Amino acid sequence: MDVVHEDWKERGSIYFDGAEFAAHIRDVGADVLIVEADLVHAEVLNGCRLRMIGCCRGDPVNVDLELATAKGVPVFHAPGRNADAVADLTLAFMLALLRHLPAIQDAFRGGTVRLDSAGDYLALYTRFTGAELGGRTVGLVGLGAVGREVARRLLAFKARVIAADPCPGEIPAGVALVELDDLLRAADIVSLHAPLTPETHGLISRGRLALLKPSAIFVNTARAQLADEDALYEMLRDGRLAGAAFDVLGDEPLRPGHRLLALPSVMVTPHIGGATVDVVRHQSEIVVDAIERWLRGERPRWIANPAVLDARV
Repeated sequence: MDVVHEDWKERGSIYFDGAEFAAHIRDVGADVLIVEADLVHAEVLNGCRLRMIGCCRGDPVNVDLELATAKGVPVFHAPGRNADAVADLTLAFMLALLRHLPAIQDAFRGGTVRLDSAGDYLALYTRFTGAELGGRTVGLVGLGAVGREVARRLLAFKARVIAADPCPGEIPAGVALVELDDLLRAADIVSLHAPLTPETHGLISRGRLALLKPSAIFVNTARAQLADEDALYEMLRDGRLAGAAFDVLGDEPLRPGHRLLALPSVMVTPHIGGATVDVVRHQSEIVVDAIERWLRGERPRWIANPAVLDARV
């Protein structure tokens, strides 16, 4: 089997799409296509003779699954590929906000604090006295691969973990399932880990956000559209929410001057929850395993359109 590899960092574009992508696939003579963010839509599926597609993502949203299924092309994907990476970032957000690390760094970099002044030091100590994660109630909205890994880390920190999920799979020992509204009322920290579906779009509405304690911290490393970003901004601006961290925003890529960046109680990262060298290894191993099983005539573990393989039995 000949393998053609192209690094998006070298070509300067995060994805191929359209007729150009289809022509490129035909030029190299590929019948097995492995992608991450590249768009595999009608131009590719109709214009190329593909036997299999491997998508190095937990949810292959960049592949037209309906058309791939109609053409009998199996699509393998990589659930859980970035669960550890996103869980690590989520915990980092929680710890940083509990200990006021962004505000402390701003105070030092702004030159407003002098450690050679006893008065300044005492004021700083008092102003930035933080809280421990242990003993705090953390509510997880969604208990999928990422949510479970976050829960395991939180339990190691001696936090009380509650979760809301209408269809939970494995529930880590020590996690209590509750109703969503009860979670929002009780939690010291709320962290979103639900998938974005028609049912979850806008799940954390303005009305539900009003259930949060003013002392609560809000973390979103899942999807921006799960929560009302306008309401969150207003609550943070007005001091009705103690702090928040966002790896996802409704307007991406993150632009300079975004309103949330001006709030000292907010941390923002540019959708980098899965940006680790380890995730590249994880997703590659998952997809390679699927290809090897498929070539041996075995059923791969993760297939997004199982009807294709079921029809061949």
